Amino acid sequence: MAAALVGAVAVGCSSDDSNKSSSSTTTSKNSRKNFQVSTPDGQVSLSLDGQLPPGWPSGFPVAPNTKKAGSGSLGNTSSTVLVGVYSATSKPEDVFNFYKSSNAYTVDSSNSAGAGSAFVGNVKFSGAYTGNTTVVSNEGTTYVIVSLESGGAGTTSST
Repeated sequence: MAAALVGAVAVGCSSDDSNKSSSSTTTSKNSRKNFQVSTPDGQVSLSLDGQLPPGWPSGFPVAPNTKKAGSGSLGNTSSTVLVGVYSATSKPEDVFNFYKSSNAYTVDSSNSAGAGSAFVGNVKFSGAYTGNTTVVSNEGTTYVIVSLESGGAGTTSST
């Protein structure tokens, strides 16, 4: 599974030009705002617009040196899932260890493979929050993709 995810990230992290006008010819690292990642729950389409999805729980733990990066949608699943994306300046292994050792939920399982830019890790959890966190590295940035099942105790936010 981890090897397939590494391949999906390596191939899937290119910009999605299918929704852009043909007059747009400039591409750069900063223009890569949309990509897809395979997670244990299915294919996630991500939009890195700096906004978390509506209804994202304000109490969900956020690793140090991490900021909101975007949201997404999850396909190939029969349940409703909120997807939040964070970017971090920390090493992917450190971010993975943060989520693996969080007291905000019960860790059901965790696995990881690789190191540095080839690192992929996943933490499946339940309790106050139910879902999983996938940590990957792409072009020097660590991304945290959190899939939360909606309808649980931890999926409401206070505004």
